[in-house]
Amino acid sequence: MNVFSSITEESFSYLINEYGFSEPVATDGSWKTTFFYEKSDIAIEIELNYREMDAFVYMIKLENGKLPNDHESARKMLEVLINVEPVKSNGDHTTIQQFEKGITNKSTLLKNNLNEILKTREKVFL
Repeated sequence: MNVFSSITEESFSYLINEYGFSEPVATDGSWKTTFFYEKSDIAIEIELNYREMDAFVYMIKLENGKLPNDHESARKMLEVLINVEPVKSNGDHTTIQQFEKGITNKSTLLKNNLNEILKTREKVFL
């Protein structure tokens, strides 16, 4: 596990401890690592994109408790859901410290808005 994965699991641990989401399932890709947290009818995907040196948070409505076959088209970006402008990284000019800070900032953004998202999930996934 790399340092960014460790920071991600630590930063988003409240999903498990406070909200009852499952332990994350991590998947490494060619330029990214994704973490899936699931709870009944909703999943949260955290994507660490190493090409863009940025972290992305997506919400996905589960179908019968499982990810949809084409979950990438079914997912919605956190910033879109809460109607805020996404903060972009500086791409390959992003420092390691900035990337780490970006992960923790996305965690805080989700935590500050998760109760409202969960309360209005039927509106979120129209």
